[in-house]
Amino acid sequence: MADATTDAGGRDLDADVLIVGGGSAGTAAAVAAGRTGASTLLIEAGNCLGGTSTAGGVSSWFASVDGLGDVFDDFRALLDRFGARHEREFNAEIAKIAWQHLAEGAGVRVLFHSTPFAVRIVDGRFERADVVCRASKYSVAARYAIDATGEGDLSALAGAEFMQGDPENGHTLHMSLTATLFDTRSPVTPHLPPGLDPIESDDGLPGLRANTVLPDERVYLNMTKITRHDPTDPLSLSDAELEARRQLARVIHYLQRTKYPRHMPASTGSRIGIREGRRIVGDYVITEDDVLGDGTVFDDGVTVATSQIDFHSLTRPGGAGWRKRVKPYNIPFRSLVARGFKNLLVAGKCISGDQVAQSSYRMTPTCVGMGQAAGTAAAMAASRSCRDICALPTADLRRALSDAGVELDPAKHASFPSHGRNETPDRDGAR
Repeated sequence: MADATTDAGGRDLDADVLIVGGGSAGTAAAVAAGRTGASTLLIEAGNCLGGTSTAGGVSSWFASVDGLGDVFDDFRALLDRFGARHEREFNAEIAKIAWQHLAEGAGVRVLFHSTPFAVRIVDGRFERADVVCRASKYSVAARYAIDATGEGDLSALAGAEFMQGDPENGHTLHMSLTATLFDTRSPVTPHLPPGLDPIESDDGLPGLRANTVLPDERVYLNMTKITRHDPTDPLSLSDAELEARRQLARVIHYLQRTKYPRHMPASTGSRIGIREGRRIVGDYVITEDDVLGDGTVFDDGVTVATSQIDFHSLTRPGGAGWRKRVKPYNIPFRSLVARGFKNLLVAGKCISGDQVAQSSYRMTPTCVGMGQAAGTAAAMAASRSCRDICALPTADLRRALSDAGVELDPAKHASFPSHGRNETPDRDGAR
């Protein structure tokens, strides 16, 4: 592996553990690392923690939520104390406060509005990241780094090998922009800007037909679908954001004329929801066969995934795709270690797996479990002065996670959905 270096100039920071990406996985990693006493720095491109669950507006959990560890348990309990959760649904604005409270309580230093643009790698070891925030530059040195960007940005900068999309055509799972509506208590006047075609029936909806009335009477919408775009390409991603809002205008116009004649938008996601970007190649690649197995158990399992295969069609509009309930299975620690690197870990939907497997383990609760595992491992390795993560005994890591409330036995978890609802057999048409 070639060494890489960039001189950023500006100010210097350092930490035992650096986490890039403050979504559910990254924040959980930071909380877990910080709780051990490790100096922990969390870098996030936006202005809040929680990622897709907060800034992205996806305020529902699509996986079983028990046995994931004390970080998720504490997050869930804090939502409950705010009165901000009803079963799987929660208030995204309160979730921002809850994640920040947990991070600050763990002593995590948070740097918002910041993005790495270069890294220094020497002999397979991450040494530092050069970060930009507005017109300021920082050079951040760390003993261990965790890529929780969702799209594998930090690993890509480091030169890590990655997979992306369908191996035949490169198509990734689609992106979506969510929204919520509120009841104005009086009829509204639907309006569609010129140049946009009206939707005339449910069959004309671009994405899923997901319009759910929440406990507070708002209506949650997940009905846009942007395919054939690359979330790791700046121009393609920007075009996807524009197309998503055009679709959303058409969807709202349709719903106001049909199902919700008194409703107006209360909020939309501040950024588009990305289901799949890069998948960083690790020391083990989780496969479709692993996910479809009889509750696959790995010796180095560090969390358990429970969600169904949720493979939306890569090209067709609407709800076309393939969904299948699976038995809970392990996520091996080897899949969180970027191949060829000694101190670079990955957590969240960009870990090492094939495209079908990723459609199952990408769900938020599972990502929190991965984050706790990665943060715990990095902090343990740093405290033991391990220069190579492979020197950390997996048994010690699993014991620490178990002590923190992680149930590592897949047989003790429940499949989601519990009764196989939403299953569709159209596997061939999913691509």
